Amino acid sequence: MKEVFQAQTAKEKLSRALRRVRKQKSRRGLTLVELAIVLMVLGIIIGIVYAGINTDSVDEARLMGVKRNEPMLKLNWEKYERRVNQIPTGTAIDMLSQDDQQNGWRGIDEKLIEDMWGRPYFVCDQNGYRELCTYGADGQPGGEGMNQDFAITDKSSWPPYLKD
Repeated sequence: MKEVFQAQTAKEKLSRALRRVRKQKSRRGLTLVELAIVLMVLGIIIGIVYAGINTDSVDEARLMGVKRNEPMLKLNWEKYERRVNQIPTGTAIDMLSQDDQQNGWRGIDEKLIEDMWGRPYFVCDQNGYRELCTYGADGQPGGEGMNQDFAITDKSSWPPYLKD
């Protein structure tokens, strides 16, 4: 009888142990509530970090790029027109970034022909001189401030934010 009792006790112990293991296995992942809380905390952290980023430094870097690239852009534009062909007034200068094997032209970096807003400069007539121009932030003729049109190759037409 003692053996039967020990067998039942062992069976109960094994049964309890199995129940514990099943409970532990079913509790391995996150619940939806826990996941939502984690995502909310991450969102708050990202918001705080993003708010602390100084976007003015990015704009300043773009302005410096315009000032730095102006002499090189003007030189390449003039070289292209001597070697390949004159670019008509009103035409974007994206052909400067393309190779022309026939005329021996090796395209320049595409970023060099783009203004601070990612649009290619175009040839314009300003006071009887051919210049490389941009329509400003809005991409439309006219405007003030960041939307002001200006000739990159004529520093006297630069808006105040570029002259500093």
